[in-house]
Amino acid sequence: MSSLAQLVCVEYPGVVDSPTNMLDTLGGLETIAQVLEEPNRRLELRFRPEDVFCKPTCGEKHSGSSFLVKVKRKKLKPGRDTSKPAIKHTVEVEGAVTDCYRFNNLCDFQYLPMSESGTSIYPEVYSGSTLPPSSWISSPSPLFTPPAAFSRMDLPQDYQFRRETASSAGPDTPHNIIGRTRQRRSHHAIFVTHDVEKVPDKPREVALNQIKLKFIDQERLALVRDNFSKRPVWSKNALHAITAIPPDRLKLILPVVSYYFTTGPWRNQWIRFGYDPRVEAGAAIHQTLDYRVRLQGGARNKVAAKRSYANYLLPYKAMNWSKPRTSLISKDSFTGAGVQVGQGEEQEEPSEEERERMLDVYLFREGKVPPYRQMFYQYGDIQLATAQEILADSKGEVCLEKSGWFVSGTEDRLREVLTHSINRQLAKEREQVVS
Repeated sequence: MSSLAQLVCVEYPGVVDSPTNMLDTLGGLETIAQVLEEPNRRLELRFRPEDVFCKPTCGEKHSGSSFLVKVKRKKLKPGRDTSKPAIKHTVEVEGAVTDCYRFNNLCDFQYLPMSESGTSIYPEVYSGSTLPPSSWISSPSPLFTPPAAFSRMDLPQDYQFRRETASSAGPDTPHNIIGRTRQRRSHHAIFVTHDVEKVPDKPREVALNQIKLKFIDQERLALVRDNFSKRPVWSKNALHAITAIPPDRLKLILPVVSYYFTTGPWRNQWIRFGYDPRVEAGAAIHQTLDYRVRLQGGARNKVAAKRSYANYLLPYKAMNWSKPRTSLISKDSFTGAGVQVGQGEEQEEPSEEERERMLDVYLFREGKVPPYRQMFYQYGDIQLATAQEILADSKGEVCLEKSGWFVSGTEDRLREVLTHSINRQLAKEREQVVS
């Protein structure tokens, strides 16, 4: 088996008269090679390869254990020795077929570049692969902007249509509107805005029941309560770094002990029930600073973006994107530490580097570069002497919706201090590399 050639089969959905034209509909040999290199990539077939607006049908890879066999059929010439058989067959195994691409899915909707009279407008909306002349760019063209994909799915789906409940549709949604966007998955948390009249003082009953249904460890719940008793305002990242509670567990615990501000100086923060930072001047150090790392001085290469659209892949190009998934319950879901129950193994202590990386998620320290290009810091977690001096000199008398307990413009001054600190650290690292 190991000496045989490893082959890939493509079950082409058509009669092949010209292998060259067939390869063109699949994107050419180079495109096919790229698809074979990626394990979850689908093979696209365009019946009109010369049309850039042609929507493909996709073939999925299936594992197989077949063989490609060459059979030769030889006929004995007339007048030869009649003692030999008239027809002779020879069989040779050319290779083993390990993967097979089958086109069992539907094509997306096709929208042809045509006018109402039936004439083609393709030359007017597509200039070809070469650089278009300025006359083509400045000339008027018909409106033809089809989406990259019309249908989200290319497999038939069973869907039970039913009227949405009042809670999912929302009180302001008209009765003739089917949910336009996905509703917020709040996990029964209480979200408030800065102009709310009274802050919540207790959680919802469904949030308390959810703790029992999801088997939340009471020790973890007590640990989060203890942290909120010491500090009334927390970010989710800070609690995760300090308590080491997995995010999927923490998102169920937080609605039980705190509420969430969506706007104002404490936006994106969790606040202990009954605590109103708008009337407590001591809550000033817990205000939110929305900081975006400026891409200068090498920060673009040092600070990675959370997501990149340069290598964006359309959903239909990956396999199994429209198939239902099976939910699995593992022991890790209950331990949260990746250790199976009953093995008697202790969780490994994180290394010093991992511990420092976790602290950088919510702390800004001298000599450190933020891990992401957008960070949400609390004022008290900015461990820079210059920043703390600015906060000490910028306190206000009343709580404002934009700047909180500080005078207007404090956020901009803090951002400048953080940017200078990052630039100094990047310059120091460049000097070390050069030396």
